[in-house]
Amino acid sequence: MPPSHPRPEAITALSQALSATGDHAATAGEDLLDHLATVGDHATQAALETVVDDAVDALRELSATCRELTLSLGPAESAPRSAAQSTTVDQEQR
Repeated sequence: MPPSHPRPEAITALSQALSATGDHAATAGEDLLDHLATVGDHATQAALETVVDDAVDALRELSATCRELTLSLGPAESAPRSAAQSTTVDQEQR
């Protein structure tokens, strides 16, 4: 088991930021495909589709990488429990 991080809240914040970035990248890729314009010229249309496909591929790769990094950091813990919450949980476990 890896040693614990001296600032677990920083790891949690990083995990949440990576997760949000992955979600936004996936959404941006889908939005880009939804807004693909049709132009009259065949060569221009082919070039546009190539650029859009490359951008969508990059966004999907970014999304997948963010999700992999989030998983490698471990489960994101919620906000630290207060003493009252810890007492309540301890009492419920008994």
